Amino acid sequence: RFEGDAAMSLEFALKAGESHERYPFPLLLEGTGFILDWEPMIKEILNDVRNKVPAGLISLRFHNALIESLVDAAKKEGCSQVLLSGGCFQNRYLAEGAIRRLKEEGFTPYWHQQVPPNDGGLALGQAAYARKILKNK
Repeated sequence: RFEGDAAMSLEFALKAGESHERYPFPLLLEGTGFILDWEPMIKEILNDVRNKVPAGLISLRFHNALIESLVDAAKKEGCSQVLLSGGCFQNRYLAEGAIRRLKEEGFTPYWHQQVPPNDGGLALGQAAYARKILKNK
């Protein structure tokens, strides 16, 4: 029905718990960068759907896969600081899980705390940048 509808439905289906189960979501080297290979995860999700695995567990495994892929990317990039931004970090489980896991692995995560991570925060950043450009002219 709207852009974030599917993502929100997946978040609302989430049955958060102590499980660290996750789908495979390999990070592959391609050229000078990395890409996430969605195929193994999608195949397992489809298999779980066929086997009538509860949506809450599918959602949990999916969210955990996203969190761990973010940690894997930070490790492979070799950075110590990680900025979390974008509308997906309106998802509380994803945001809190990413922050927790990054800290556990020794990274310093940064995230929106006073402005929204989605379009509102983006617009504010664009306005601040435009102001800086105009001020320097």
